Amino acid sequence: MNASLCIPMLLLTNAAFAGDACVSPLMPIPDNNQSGIAIPIESSAGANELVESLSLSVEIDHPWVGDLQISLESPAGTTISLLDRPGIPSSGFPGPFGCGGRDLNAMFSDDATVPAEGACSFSAQPVIAGSVLPIQSLAAFMGEPADGVWTLHVSDQSAYDAGVLINACISMTTSIACTPDLTGDGVLDFFDVSVFLSAYSAQDPAADFTGDGQFDFFDVSAFLNAYSAGCP
Repeated sequence: MNASLCIPMLLLTNAAFAGDACVSPLMPIPDNNQSGIAIPIESSAGANELVESLSLSVEIDHPWVGDLQISLESPAGTTISLLDRPGIPSSGFPGPFGCGGRDLNAMFSDDATVPAEGACSFSAQPVIAGSVLPIQSLAAFMGEPADGVWTLHVSDQSAYDAGVLINACISMTTSIACTPDLTGDGVLDFFDVSVFLSAYSAQDPAADFTGDGQFDFFDVSAFLNAYSAGCP
């Protein structure tokens, strides 16, 4: 009797979640210190959640915003520059020492239209406020694990003025990772099984479903169990 293998096709949905991770350290930012401060921000996302979108809100009390550098580092080690001494190099206003206004209370977002580097004002306080574009796109974090400790780096790069990091909040939406969807097309079907078998035969890390560095029955079993369970 000929037995045929029936491979079901499962349609996946990428369930998205939203959440904030905030800190209020009231941490002094050392004056004219290249290293500055590193503030951990712990996310409570699930272990299988991936970043879908992200923004960062920061409030800093500082008399000369042109001294500041700000960057954000993900749990995976990716670092994005958000602000780098706004107004430097100068093309006239605000002068050779950068933006001379005080205080920052802004949300860095890829959806903003005003570049943070060009937001300096003659009279506004905070001098950089509202939704602003970071120097580098936050989209670089997309697809990385959301769970873990993010690190906000803030430094003062020039003498005479010091400030305080008042608070910071990471806002993100996430999607659920689907490990057996090896083709990445949002469908569990024969093609994912085929990709797994090819990776297993080649001893490709993509087939090491147990993560033990071995390629054996346990990886096959783990893949089939994940496939059968489907994805959210």
